[in-house]
Amino acid sequence: MEKKPNRLSEGIDLEINNRENATGSAPQDNEAQPSETAPADRSWVRTAIIMFSGQLASQLGSAIVQFALIWYVTLRTNSGLAMTFITLAGYVPQLLIAPLAGVWADRYSRKWVMIISDGSIALATLLVAIMFLVGYDAMWLIYIVTGIRSFGSGIHSPAITSIVPQVVPRHGLVRTNAIYHGASNIILLAAPALGGVAVSLMPMWQIFLIDVVTATIAIFCLFVIKIPEDQSVPEDKPKTSQWQEMVDGFKYVRSHKIVFAMLTVYTVFMILISPGAALLPLYIRRNFGLDPFNITITQVAIFSGMALGGLLVAKRGEFLNKVHTLRMAGGIISLIMIALGLLGYASWAVIWMFSLVLFLFGLVVPFYTTNSTVFLQEEVPRKYQGRTFALQYMVGSFAIPMGTVFFGPLADIVSIQSILIAAGIAQLLVIIVTRPLFHRLAAHLYYPEQFSVSKDTKVKAVTDTGPDKQKATGSDQDTTKSN
Repeated sequence: MEKKPNRLSEGIDLEINNRENATGSAPQDNEAQPSETAPADRSWVRTAIIMFSGQLASQLGSAIVQFALIWYVTLRTNSGLAMTFITLAGYVPQLLIAPLAGVWADRYSRKWVMIISDGSIALATLLVAIMFLVGYDAMWLIYIVTGIRSFGSGIHSPAITSIVPQVVPRHGLVRTNAIYHGASNIILLAAPALGGVAVSLMPMWQIFLIDVVTATIAIFCLFVIKIPEDQSVPEDKPKTSQWQEMVDGFKYVRSHKIVFAMLTVYTVFMILISPGAALLPLYIRRNFGLDPFNITITQVAIFSGMALGGLLVAKRGEFLNKVHTLRMAGGIISLIMIALGLLGYASWAVIWMFSLVLFLFGLVVPFYTTNSTVFLQEEVPRKYQGRTFALQYMVGSFAIPMGTVFFGPLADIVSIQSILIAAGIAQLLVIIVTRPLFHRLAAHLYYPEQFSVSKDTKVKAVTDTGPDKQKATGSDQDTTKSN
């Protein structure tokens, strides 16, 4: 006899599907969520330690050389135009290459993308070191090597962020990202001083060799480890053009509601936070004087806070609702921006109080950045992660310079403290206005009990209408007909 459909099971299926579509959390290309490629045992810890140790060594060398280049250009030229050139050489290439870099990170082995980018930086830096050694030290060489290093960084960044889920299992993503970012902040804290010491004690060709050596260490560490290959993209899938894959990446982000919303808010936040990043030295000079110690103590406060914040996030290890956590962190950051502005109006404020507020700012930042990164690593299918993180990298690299272009001239018209207060209020309004949106898009995180009940009901309905009960129901129907 013909089997009748189970209307209860169909209704629950439809309800769950409607909720998933409303949240935007389901993949938009009818594929499953990213599969777990990291080892289930503890062998991934050794792989992660080796890989990240090499990457941190390379970061340290690159940061020392980058700050040494800035010091070198400053001391040799004493020119604002020269500083503009080296700043553009450091920013523009990575912005230009980032969209393609995301495609490469999704199209090819991310391990080899990292090796090639590190190797290219090391080779270019070595050639410039040799030219400086033989006495050819033209300024244009500095701009060229800075541009090449920027290209390499733009290629490397999406690959390292998207390779993490291939090495680290899902339950270890928060702790691993937090430790890595915390260590990176410690490097950024030490790099300016180390760069200055290097310029004062070593010739430039030897400073260049620091980056060559540390890049070689990173490449060696990648060679000695085995990284599980991503199985999310079938090997027999026909290759499209790189341009088409780049467009597909943008289309994916645009179609995935919660990812698009998060990146949009991230863009607005980065622009609004740019006054604090770009105008900080000028703000300190106008309110606390010309003493170089004031700049030093504030930088130490920020990066010390970020390092400690990274350790706190790593100790916590997991956040059940990452969207709520990063939005709370964003709200606290906006309040800190307002507090920084208000301190500028307080005649009793001293540099130590200002540094304490900056320390709190640094402490909160890892709660935002780590949860944002891990959420995308968990939410975005592996085959789109390179392009998604490339877009995030572009936003982060582009928003602050563009915000500086707007807020810099504005600082000569109105007080910087007014700008900081206005930017903080705008950030807070963004958090408040988008609250209903994220509660709807991330309903599976904010109201997990509702989804749990729906799924439990679905399972129970399926169980209650299993083969045995369906067979019994069919027998009852046959008996009724015969009667």
